[in-house]
Amino acid sequence: MFVLLMAVIANLAQLMLDFSLNLVTPKPKATGPTLRKRMALAVSAMLAFFIAFSMYGYFSPISPVFGKIYYKGNTTDKVVALTFDDGPNGIYTTQILDILGEYDIKATFFVIGKNVLFYPDIARRMIAEGHVIGNHSNTHDANHALSAQGSRDLEDAQEIILNVTGVLPHLYRPPHGKKTPWELDCVNENSLIEILWSVAANDQPNPDTDLDKAVQTFVGKIVSKAYPGSIILLHDGYGTEHNNQNSDRSFTVKALRSIIEQLLAQGYRFVTVPVMFSVPAYNEAR
Repeated sequence: MFVLLMAVIANLAQLMLDFSLNLVTPKPKATGPTLRKRMALAVSAMLAFFIAFSMYGYFSPISPVFGKIYYKGNTTDKVVALTFDDGPNGIYTTQILDILGEYDIKATFFVIGKNVLFYPDIARRMIAEGHVIGNHSNTHDANHALSAQGSRDLEDAQEIILNVTGVLPHLYRPPHGKKTPWELDCVNENSLIEILWSVAANDQPNPDTDLDKAVQTFVGKIVSKAYPGSIILLHDGYGTEHNNQNSDRSFTVKALRSIIEQLLAQGYRFVTVPVMFSVPAYNEAR
């Protein structure tokens, strides 16, 4: 992609040089496309590439276009990290914690500030049982990545998590994985690092789908995609919604045990995100 960008820039530069020479050097009337049209086409191509490049940076969870991100571990050891987004979420997060406890597995939960206020005891339980909490914003509004409001949203979540649990996250995961230069600046200013993922599948199937079959398919996708250093994305909530069909995460709960057992059978170990990247889990409260 970088090579292509350089080629477009070089082509545009050459056309601009041709244009400047055309101003001082008399030339026969062009019989093909005019230089102006060529310039317009080159500028249009560069603009289209810039838009595509920016969209790739905004939407792709593995894109470092706007700054440093962490989405997979640099290891050949058979270790993976389970991560859960959008909690805490009542019985579903509780059931997930119960399952993790059965296997003595520690996970990383990217929590939403408003949900922490809704279920403070569950957030505290995460910490008490040795799991790691990361910041997943206060409102789960991905549009905040495009505005200054995103900074306040992130900082509000930091404050809530600290007040409720006593820890100040060092890890941040943007809502829906959407990133912008402004959002990453805010992450850096708050001494956070941005964590994305490398393995995911749809863990919220259509309600009309055969649940057992959907779970089997989902588990198969996650397990087949896993590799040493994988960061696996799952959900224990749905934005800031509670007690409705969207927030029903029984599917994730049902799939989790099979994911764990199949990966264990393949020789994988489970670690937290800070262990995977050898980074601190939390910042010092200021």
